[in-house]
Amino acid sequence: MRRKINLYLDDLRDCPKDFEVARNMDVAKKLFEDYDIGILSLDHDLGEDENGILPTGYDFVKYFCEYGLYAESIYIHTANP
Repeated sequence: MRRKINLYLDDLRDCPKDFEVARNMDVAKKLFEDYDIGILSLDHDLGEDENGILPTGYDFVKYFCEYGLYAESIYIHTANP
């Protein structure tokens, strides 16, 4: 049985207690491979690099659905409308 974690996908905000933080989509994917996810909390904007805007929380949702990933609860904590 795999260990269960709560996952907080956000590039800037402080990570809440009892969560593991993923600062980008690639880290979030890896955590889903390695752990069962209890709570998933998503930001929309995940920053920029020298090449422009990085994949967003919405991009992660599309990946999540495409690959049939599962979390017990999902929350959005973005400031975007």
